Amino acid sequence: MVDLTDAWKPPVDANGHIDWGKVDPTLPPRDSELGFHLNWKEKVEFEQHRAKLMEQHARVEETKTKRERMRRGLPPDASDAPRELMFRSLGGVQMHAIEWLWTGWIPKGYITLLAGETGAGKSTVFADVTARITTGAPWPGEYDCPNAWRTPERVLWLGSEDSIEEMTVPRLTACGANLANVVEIQGVMQDGKRNTFSMQDDLEAVSKGLAEARAMGAPFAMLVIDPVTSYLPGQKLRKVDLNDAGQLRTVLEPWLILAQTHNIAIVCVTHFAKDTTRSMLHRVLGSAAFAQTCRSLCAVIEQPRQEDEEPDPHAKVFMQVKVNLPEHPGGAWKFRTERVEVGVDHRNGKPIYATKPAWDELDAGLTPNSTVGKSRGPKSQYEGVFAMWFQAFYLIYPNHEWLPVTTVKQVALQEKIGLVTVV
Repeated sequence: MVDLTDAWKPPVDANGHIDWGKVDPTLPPRDSELGFHLNWKEKVEFEQHRAKLMEQHARVEETKTKRERMRRGLPPDASDAPRELMFRSLGGVQMHAIEWLWTGWIPKGYITLLAGETGAGKSTVFADVTARITTGAPWPGEYDCPNAWRTPERVLWLGSEDSIEEMTVPRLTACGANLANVVEIQGVMQDGKRNTFSMQDDLEAVSKGLAEARAMGAPFAMLVIDPVTSYLPGQKLRKVDLNDAGQLRTVLEPWLILAQTHNIAIVCVTHFAKDTTRSMLHRVLGSAAFAQTCRSLCAVIEQPRQEDEEPDPHAKVFMQVKVNLPEHPGGAWKFRTERVEVGVDHRNGKPIYATKPAWDELDAGLTPNSTVGKSRGPKSQYEGVFAMWFQAFYLIYPNHEWLPVTTVKQVALQEKIGLVTVV
């Protein structure tokens, strides 16, 4: 509170009223910089209060701007500075050959997406892939001869759905992996506390680790992120909308740059949506940005069968759904999952079992379109009823004369028969 004890007071007459005739001569000399303030103390307090209000207003506006950027899928700390185009002539660009881990399936320097339903065998397939990378063993279909073996390489593993001790290591062991060449990312340390890994916040830490590994002469050839949806949230986007392409690109595209910088294959594992009538390219859980960011989209599904054929839970297919690179495998691999004993639990002496894939053949006739048609529609729940009615309906036409589809549908609707979609 401002002290007014020494402040100037206007002169008053005998009645206690201000004597305006004597005001001007009695006014103390005034500093022109005070403005409307009584003294410098009052002015300083006012300026401090105004600065505090402006700071609060700036914070509110900054929060609004960050929220708007997040809503649009942009980093909240993006600069507002003018953006300028960068150019280069392609005349001096040197061409590079694509380097593959598994030709037609997993390229280095790019993101590969592995999709499938829960329990389809995605982890089993990539346990086998990891085993072949870490040992240099031939790929399925290659002759097991000295020329087919490669130099063993290392794999970086980030997984949250399966227990490493109970699921991942037994699978890798069943497939014959060199476990010394597999390194698990357990999480991150921050301020002395363990925290969850984030694809938004820990990109630089991974880049640093990859650079250090290469400098030591032990580079990584593949990074597995299983499942990718578990590691999308972070400090910038605490909740990533899987149906927002802008938000997903904000998180995924820096990892594509990392893959190219370190010449590493990044494999992101995800799930299929439950709608089996959609094409595989559009069944990938979340936004189309997943499928658009990757250069190779593979799927693990059950082997197709006839309607009257009993399903075989162990018969699977490893299929290339989309590849934006010149090499294409030209079919899909059939395989079976086999259960094998890999060891004994040291705690209780119980046997440890795991699954591994037994590769069969590369079937050129298995394609995404042949497995799930592009325009295949949903089946009606009244299919059986409609079939019986349809047969009875044509009994009244002994000459089997042709009828328009619209006529059949109209009669069926009049008789309140559920219809299946006609394709």
